[in-house]
Amino acid sequence: MINFGKIMVVVLFVVLFGFMNSWAQQPKAQQGSPCAFSKIDQDQNGLISSSEMQAYHDQRFNELDKDKSGHLSQEELEADTTKMHHPADKDKDGKVSRQESDSQFKEYFQQMDKDSNEQVSEAEYTDYWKLIYRF
Repeated sequence: MINFGKIMVVVLFVVLFGFMNSWAQQPKAQQGSPCAFSKIDQDQNGLISSSEMQAYHDQRFNELDKDKSGHLSQEELEADTTKMHHPADKDKDGKVSRQESDSQFKEYFQQMDKDSNEQVSEAEYTDYWKLIYRF
């Protein structure tokens, strides 16, 4: 049974990667270029490794961390219209550290990587988002 907190985390992860429901439901030819999978798959081998996902995540965190303090302050969290980092604040101190954000990222990657091979195929990636959009 999935609890409400986990559902919210997964939904917020969708926002992290800039997806919209229409993207996941469009045929591949209409997904646009470059699609998010291709953006993350830096070596274009058709698989997203944990290091590629981490690099994308780092880039996203750095974009949000305007003052380059290594954590997202309350002001930075409020400025983030996606609200996707709020569940990462595990210690409830009103800010999200790099460690908290990385931990949240690892949960997301593990949920995507159904066969636990440390790589996410385009099928796993697409299936994950289709599952998320059912909620």
